[in-house]
Amino acid sequence: MVSGADGDFNGDGTADTAIFRPDTGLWAIRSITRLYFGTSVDLPVPGDYDGDGTTDIAVFRGGSGLWAVRNLTRVYLGGTGMIPVPGDYDGDGSCDPGIFHPDYGLWSVRDLTRLYYGQADDWPLGRDFDGDGTADVGIFRDNIGLWAVRDFTRVYFGRENDWPATADFSGDTTEAIGIWRPRAGLWAIRQDTRIYYGCCLDWPRPADYGGSGTAAIGIFREYSGLWAERDTTRIYFGGPGDIPVTR
Repeated sequence: MVSGADGDFNGDGTADTAIFRPDTGLWAIRSITRLYFGTSVDLPVPGDYDGDGTTDIAVFRGGSGLWAVRNLTRVYLGGTGMIPVPGDYDGDGSCDPGIFHPDYGLWSVRDLTRLYYGQADDWPLGRDFDGDGTADVGIFRDNIGLWAVRDFTRVYFGRENDWPATADFSGDTTEAIGIWRPRAGLWAIRQDTRIYYGCCLDWPRPADYGGSGTAAIGIFREYSGLWAERDTTRIYFGGPGDIPVTR
């Protein structure tokens, strides 16, 4: 599992239900903590930045390129219009700040690399698709359903307006290619399954909520604060305007 990808904020091996409220900078992690970190112009970028096995609270401020990790560090990488793509790109067990510049297809990972891969309107995906313990540079181009992972694979799966919904659904430590189709509530995991769960108002949030080593299909319904994990549980946490930060 790539560092910082699981949303385990207390190190117990399970993903935690958690939200970031931009209007106030509130981070609320169910049954763990509530604190304030960040502002309305920040994007949440949680990850295990110190390699201790727990997800750290962190924000990216695009206007200045600031990455701020609570109680750990503040560094600068990126700027306006760039998309944060944190991940463990060198396999050392800690999350690295990374950005994707859609205008140029530029990837920049702090202290590691700069390369060009992708184009405007691609979804950048810094996930471990080949199971080697490091995050791969990858994109999903939804208008043609293209998945391209640098030095690994190019496949077609999905169509326009699908969202990428990647996770380790099989427990083999590799990220599966999967899509969420909001209009239909369709989850399609390549070479695995197709099911219907959720609706067009939901955020897809697959994660290992039970500590089994495999990700479960789950959603966050922002308008009501509903978190629903397939075949397991339904709880209410958060509400309109909140960003789910599990995973």
